[in-house]
Amino acid sequence: MTLPMLLPLQCPKCQTPFLAEPDEIAWLCSTCGQAAQLDEKQLSGLSPLEIHFDTGIQPSRSSGGSQPGRPFWVAQGKVTVQRETYSGNENRQAQEFWQIPRTFFIPAYTCTLDQLISEGMRYLRQPVSMMQGSPAPFLPVTLSLEDVRPMAEFIIMGIEAERRDMVKSVGVQLNLAPPILWILP
Repeated sequence: MTLPMLLPLQCPKCQTPFLAEPDEIAWLCSTCGQAAQLDEKQLSGLSPLEIHFDTGIQPSRSSGGSQPGRPFWVAQGKVTVQRETYSGNENRQAQEFWQIPRTFFIPAYTCTLDQLISEGMRYLRQPVSMMQGSPAPFLPVTLSLEDVRPMAEFIIMGIEAERRDMVKSVGVQLNLAPPILWILP
């Protein structure tokens, strides 16, 4: 029988302890600025992570006037859909929408599935321009990389479900680039 090992959550670069919240899976070192995420494949239990901060996030002030940034997994995706309907036909509109690669913004913070789909659909339709800014406080990252693809598929299905025809079935093929963590306002 193999016993579980407890590993300290420490920065892989400088060994500063990470202060972890329940369900949190990624951190930014307050000492050296190295980001890390849980990774069961690594002996240390952590692997380095690339985090980008949008310029729209205001650094916190001692007066506490700013909101923490919201983490999103951001990835380019190419989507192909095959639709079958009972009545009506918005297949052409669907094909036109998905013919260009899309940027997926998957909320990586704790929210309901409905909120995740709604936010993801909004950003998919109206992507924000992201410009590299300075590190700032952000909500805990709780959505793992392994969950990004299924959440992107939920977002695609949410968009297809809003079409005005009576859809019978939707087949989806998603080619998703590796996601990058962005902290957005």
